[in-house]
Amino acid sequence: MTHLHNLIDVWADRFVELGGRPEVDYVLVFENRGDAVGVTLHHPHGQIYAYPFIPPLPARELAASRDHFERHGRCLGCDVVAEERSAARRIVHDDQHFVAFVPFFARFPFEVHIFPKAHRTALTDLDRDERRSLARTLKTVLMKYDALWGFPLPYMMVQHARPTDGGDHGHFHFHIEFYPLHRTATKLKYLAGSETGAGTFIVDATAESMAEKLQAIPVRFDEAG
Repeated sequence: MTHLHNLIDVWADRFVELGGRPEVDYVLVFENRGDAVGVTLHHPHGQIYAYPFIPPLPARELAASRDHFERHGRCLGCDVVAEERSAARRIVHDDQHFVAFVPFFARFPFEVHIFPKAHRTALTDLDRDERRSLARTLKTVLMKYDALWGFPLPYMMVQHARPTDGGDHGHFHFHIEFYPLHRTATKLKYLAGSETGAGTFIVDATAESMAEKLQAIPVRFDEAG
């Protein structure tokens, strides 16, 4: 997994370099894969956007995180991790430092979120062992995706980190979200009237049933690969 370790280091390096610029308030790292996502490049490719403002969705997450901390004195992400690990039914991968699960509030088919178990606000907070754990977790999720229906599953992968605007965002919990677009091997999930017009996502399967299918897929890989 050397290539994944190197990629994580590159992500962290770019986060520091871009986030250190005074005009940059938010650094968004993401990856697109597959024609279904609407990409112009057919191979998986990552991009990094540096915004002079905090985009709307991260802003909503930050507000929810801040509100939860002010109400309960605890990190919202830490509480989500504790809830998912306690329920266990939606867990896809769980190791020493990271956990991957289909959240109970999943909006996309087979949506998976990856959280560090320890409270971390950005990729740059991770030590070497945590970065290796993240690489293994990413590899595990991707191999399960590709084995689900026997083809490279199209997805969007988005990292959610604290802003770089100099504000106090210690309450925020870094995580990564995967949004696959296939409902079945032959059907896509489209953002239609309910999703686009009302902002209300509908998935025709429970989080538990989606997690169960991913859990059943064995993953074996060479650590050096």
